[in-house]
Amino acid sequence: MLAYTLMASLDEVRAQVAATRGDDHAHARAVLELAEREPLLGNRIAPVKAAIDGAAVVLDRVGSPEQRARLLLRLASLKIVETDYDGADKALHAVGDQVPDHEALRFLTGVRACRIALRRGPEDRNVARDMLLASAARLPDFDTHDTIWQRVTSEVVLGAAEVGLHDEPSDAAAFAALDELLDALAGDPAQIDLVFWGTQLRATYWMSLGDGPKTVAALRAVLKIAREVNSPADEVEARLALAGVLVELGDAISLDEAAHHVQIGRDRALAHNLSTLHQAALIAQAGVLSHQGKTAGAIDRMLELARSAAEAQDVPRYVAAVGIMADLYARSGDAVAAFRTIAESNHALSQATRSDATPLFRPLLAALRDRIGSERLEQIAADIAKASRLSRELDEKRVNNPTG
Repeated sequence: MLAYTLMASLDEVRAQVAATRGDDHAHARAVLELAEREPLLGNRIAPVKAAIDGAAVVLDRVGSPEQRARLLLRLASLKIVETDYDGADKALHAVGDQVPDHEALRFLTGVRACRIALRRGPEDRNVARDMLLASAARLPDFDTHDTIWQRVTSEVVLGAAEVGLHDEPSDAAAFAALDELLDALAGDPAQIDLVFWGTQLRATYWMSLGDGPKTVAALRAVLKIAREVNSPADEVEARLALAGVLVELGDAISLDEAAHHVQIGRDRALAHNLSTLHQAALIAQAGVLSHQGKTAGAIDRMLELARSAAEAQDVPRYVAAVGIMADLYARSGDAVAAFRTIAESNHALSQATRSDATPLFRPLLAALRDRIGSERLEQIAADIAKASRLSRELDEKRVNNPTG
């Protein structure tokens, strides 16, 4: 139902943008609403940026200071998602130039600035923490009938939860308030991206407490939103995160669901040319198959990853794939295959690059040594070296005596 409501709501706003061309002030209101309503997810950035850019052209010509301030606040949100914190701060600073006396918008600007500061590091986080908690204490004073003050309230609750996540232990009261907010906003298409980020925060909180079932429930909600707004990259990320938690639960039903999500994630990444996420999906799929006892299938996924890395001449990805393969072999009890995988890959890469690749593979050998012990590793190395030497000698005899 929310998917239909969301898309229908966006279609109505877009229709209003088209219908108001020629009426400057009505058109300004419509383009601003579209910029504020386009869902802003972790990877769904381009449509929001396009809406902001389009609105800026109109508002620069006919917009009011309050409308320009609201657009700048939306731009700041976009910059936060892009992790361009300097750009976000610059946009927020410009809000003050537009509406120096608008209490609600200035308050919202301050709250958003605190949320940026939380992401910058411990020193900025401490100042932001005090300001956000002080703002949270003032929530009863806000005008809950005013849409901007409603937004202030929402962001204060979200920011307080972001602060609470850094506390030891995490602030349960902050997340109880977040749960209440998300329940209140559920089904409101105008608040979809706030619900998305709040639900991600909720998932992180439950994960930090080690509560697998509640983490799964939150990640399913994140996945639902990503699908509803048709953001393939966010959908794949949510599926892989969800699969990781399901694997940790470890029961057969959870593992089957994890396998389902990584397969769909892999297919979606491939269909939308999301190469980095496709690689991540291969690794996740190998992990699920390994937990299901399907070591051969898991190794096949890593062989696929290694081949694609070799074709792309992506050495770090190639070495990482080899490391995972070796670990899969070692976990299954086949230490010899683990050693051969590392040694043969080292040789192949050295040949391909015409340089000594040993330093890249030394950490993989160290991990194998830690798992099986130095004596066992040395014995395997000696046995393989002996077998290789005998093989070469036999080859030489065949060459020298073809009839023998």
